[in-house]
Amino acid sequence: MNNNYNILVSKLDAFIRKYYTNRLIRGGLYSIALLGSFFLIFTLLESVAWFSSPVRTVLFYTYITIALLILALFVVVPVLKLLRAGKLISHEFAAEIIGKHFPEVKDSLLNVLQLNHLSHLNPGNQDLVLASINQKSDRLKPIPFVSAIDFSENRKYLVYTLPPVLILLTILFTAPSIITDSGNRIINHGLAYEKPLPFTIKIENDELSAIQLDDFELKVSVKGDVLPEQLFLISNGSEIMMKKDDKLNFSHTFKKLQKSQIFSISAADYYSVDYELVVLPRPGILNFEVDLKYPAYTGIPSELVKNSGDFVVPQGTIITWKFYTRDTRLLSFRLGDELRELSSENSNTFSTSEKIMNPMNCSVSLTNEYLKGSDSMTFSINAIPDLYPSVLIEEYRDSIYDNRLYFKGLIKDDYGFSRLEYRMARIREDNVSSAEISMPVIFDKSNTAQSFFYYFDLSEAGLQPGEQVEYYFEVWDNDGINGNKSARSQKMTFKVPTLDEINEMVKKNQETVKSEFEKSIDEARKIQKDVEQLQKNLFEKKNLNYQDKKQIEDLLKRQKTLQEQVEMMINQNEQSNKKESQYKEVNESIAEKQKQLEKLFEEIMSDEMKKLFEELQKMIEDIDKDKLDQVMDKMKFNAEDLEKSLDRNLELFKQLEFDKKLTETIDNLKKLAEDQKELSEQTKESKKEDVEKLSEEQKKIEDEFKKIGDDLKDLQDKNKELEEPNNFKIPEEKQSKINKELEDSKQNLKQGQMKKASDSQKEASDDMEEMGDMLAEMQEEMEEEALGEDIEALRMILENLVQSSFDQESLMDHLSKLGRNDPRYAQITEKQKAIKDNLLMIEDSLFALSKRQPMIEPFVNREISTINSNVDQTMQALGARSFSAALGKQQFVMTSVNNLALLLAESLNQMQQNMAMKSSGKSGKSCPMPGQGKSSMKSMRQMQEKLNQQMEAMKKSMEKGKKGESKTGQGQGSMSEQYARMAAEQEALRKQLQEYRDQMQKEGKLGDKGMNKMLQEMERTETELVNKILNQETMRRQEEILTRLLESEKAEMQREQEERRESNEGKDIPRPDPARFFDQKGIPSRETELLRTIPPSMNNYYRNKANEYFISIPGSN
Repeated sequence: MNNNYNILVSKLDAFIRKYYTNRLIRGGLYSIALLGSFFLIFTLLESVAWFSSPVRTVLFYTYITIALLILALFVVVPVLKLLRAGKLISHEFAAEIIGKHFPEVKDSLLNVLQLNHLSHLNPGNQDLVLASINQKSDRLKPIPFVSAIDFSENRKYLVYTLPPVLILLTILFTAPSIITDSGNRIINHGLAYEKPLPFTIKIENDELSAIQLDDFELKVSVKGDVLPEQLFLISNGSEIMMKKDDKLNFSHTFKKLQKSQIFSISAADYYSVDYELVVLPRPGILNFEVDLKYPAYTGIPSELVKNSGDFVVPQGTIITWKFYTRDTRLLSFRLGDELRELSSENSNTFSTSEKIMNPMNCSVSLTNEYLKGSDSMTFSINAIPDLYPSVLIEEYRDSIYDNRLYFKGLIKDDYGFSRLEYRMARIREDNVSSAEISMPVIFDKSNTAQSFFYYFDLSEAGLQPGEQVEYYFEVWDNDGINGNKSARSQKMTFKVPTLDEINEMVKKNQETVKSEFEKSIDEARKIQKDVEQLQKNLFEKKNLNYQDKKQIEDLLKRQKTLQEQVEMMINQNEQSNKKESQYKEVNESIAEKQKQLEKLFEEIMSDEMKKLFEELQKMIEDIDKDKLDQVMDKMKFNAEDLEKSLDRNLELFKQLEFDKKLTETIDNLKKLAEDQKELSEQTKESKKEDVEKLSEEQKKIEDEFKKIGDDLKDLQDKNKELEEPNNFKIPEEKQSKINKELEDSKQNLKQGQMKKASDSQKEASDDMEEMGDMLAEMQEEMEEEALGEDIEALRMILENLVQSSFDQESLMDHLSKLGRNDPRYAQITEKQKAIKDNLLMIEDSLFALSKRQPMIEPFVNREISTINSNVDQTMQALGARSFSAALGKQQFVMTSVNNLALLLAESLNQMQQNMAMKSSGKSGKSCPMPGQGKSSMKSMRQMQEKLNQQMEAMKKSMEKGKKGESKTGQGQGSMSEQYARMAAEQEALRKQLQEYRDQMQKEGKLGDKGMNKMLQEMERTETELVNKILNQETMRRQEEILTRLLESEKAEMQREQEERRESNEGKDIPRPDPARFFDQKGIPSRETELLRTIPPSMNNYYRNKANEYFISIPGSN
């Protein structure tokens, strides 16, 4: 219904718009008629009367005023109405106009509008009124209201418009000066004009001829009694006012004459005869083209430039000029100092080419029959040589693995690149550099300014502690004219810390971690005390005031700060371990312990603890006296749990620190023994001139051994810091012996006694090896002893725990059968207290064990604490004689104890397995007897070396005491025992080697073909020893056996390294994406480079501008 009415209203609005459009058309016609009429009247009056300046001023402003009034009335007002500005005619008025055109709808249309108005005034009868409106609107819908206005009716107004327009056009075509001159005088009403008088005209030029495109000055003089004020030159139908030089002379300059012209002179009613100005042809350049063929390596396509001669081009560009001329017989082209005369017989086209290598100027001039050297042009050509490329590098290092280098570089060149390389050279501690190695870098060769990313892991370079590496980037351009040029980035260096620096870093971190642990433990204890004190203070209060809540909130904040400190400490320790592992090979056993400890560190702040802390924060917001005990108990439990975790991890950390230090000391001692042995061999073969160098090497070994002595003292101190120290003792006797041997070797070197010095060094090496073995054996015994004790302790804890479970189950059964007033109830309470005491003892024992054994999971301690907490609640329920509550808590305690027993049984099983593995490894490592595990080639080599030393000592003893008759029977018996013992040792070693051979054959790893020969030679030695034969041939054979064992040992070490490498292949860290690394830092990456891509077709000028823009973007460098 509203839709029909809306259609009717829209049709009325369309009618109103056409109504004002019609008014605008009519007003336009009126305006043209009136403005044209007034313009004709004013100009014709001025052309006849030549009014004075004031009168012309009045006419000018009168016309302007009339024009503004006419335009405002007939044009501006209708336009504003069309734009719906101001008051428009109403729909009712529009309806009356329509009714005049369509009388049959007049009443209906007005009635619809009135009914709509009535519906708004009387809403009560709205339905009936709206129905009537809809019915009438529907009948009026077909009527085209806009046809009530006919634009063609405006034709009758053309009667007023056409006369002045036709008159004006007629005058403009027949005598335009009547309108133009008078109109010009009215417009310039401020100027004074006079009416001309008759006169005569004479041409003063001798010849009327000029060169084409030259200017020609026409000179005219006038004579007569009354001289004209102005002369006009008429040419090509145009009348041009001439320049008046003086009263008698006029002139006119023809500019840039193209062709001959016919002209005449007029003044007022006077017209001269026609004259002809002859134009002679001038040689000229119509246009020219320059073909630029750039060097192929620039990637810039050939370019054809028209009518432009100044260029900046790359060096080596071939330029071809082609000139299209007119009326030209000869073209002179000067290129630098060279002049080229170009002629063309039948056409006006000239061309020449040149390869541009240097900047130069060029000029062009033309010649024909009438003119020489015409139309001269000068151009400048600048040849830009290929610039050197540039490279800027930003280096970033991984915050944890600082030997992982990330590079972001920016390379720039004028036309592109051929290659980009990362170059590196190792520098040893003696400042000797190795040969450089280069690695290609992936980049876009065509992009002239681009960023690139590169990643390199220095661990791949095989750097040793104390060495450094020097590296840089080098980029080559693609200069195809002069050859590729290169540029290097700044040189960067990376120094690998020395072992001492690494150890110092690790030591410092360990001290920091221990210090932070102790501070955190103290803070946790203080929080517990403060919680207990606050709980006592608030116990008797009925309501909490602001100060009380503030104290609770402060405690929570302190607890949160403590947790944050613990997390920060854990992260710091983890990062330190990672840094250590990147420069130093950590013992596999120690690395495994570190992983276990790191896992325990992470579990200090368990998810349950974090969740509990969040619950406490929520509870504190609306805490009241009823919830106070619950909040305080949870806070206390949280603090206790954190303290125990910290205390346990601190003790485990100290134990790991001790184990790690001891392992490193053993390794350092054995390495030092090898160095001392090598120095002994060098000393043996050296001359006296080498004493100074050998003394320096000996001094270094002596200093290193002193450091080992300091490490042993440090180990002793660390051992004392443990709650349960290990059975560690410094082998002082062996240490003193080694110090004496080192001193002897130093003195012998000073005295030039090379043989004695070598012997002392050899003995010191052997003793160092033995001392290392002693410490290693001591370490194994300590670990085995500690593990055995821990297993026994855990077994006892497990037995007590199981017994407590049985006792709790029995007590539950008795309690369920008792009545509330049964006299045996007191016995139940006493038995429950006994179970509680037993569980508390288990908790203490389990916590003490967990501080020694990392296999005890952290949640085990939390579980036993929770059990004891529930036992306390059981005691409270029993005290209140709440049978159901007591039975529920007892059931929970029993179930939890059973679950805990299962967990501990699993831990016990793991510990027993570790014990069995350690025992197996120990027996196979140290026992020389066959059948007791797989021996290593190193241990067999060491045993053979000791046997050889014994045989050598015995041989020397026999040579010194050749007076056999003086030997007593007892001495001969002792000698026989030594022969028998050495034969038995050789036999045992032979059998051990035989088993080793058989085992290697089973595994398919036997690659030493000389092992069978070794066994045969060992057997011959056994036979000779049994027969008491010990000569030079025997000793030579023993040396051969030792040499073969050394070769087999090296082969075994290579196999082990390959196996380790293969086993670690799956652990290799994936090569990171350097672009993603920079993305994470908020530095623009490859996506930005996509936007930087510049199309090769872009003009060289705009290519450079685009590059400058991209480089100027913040952060693009």
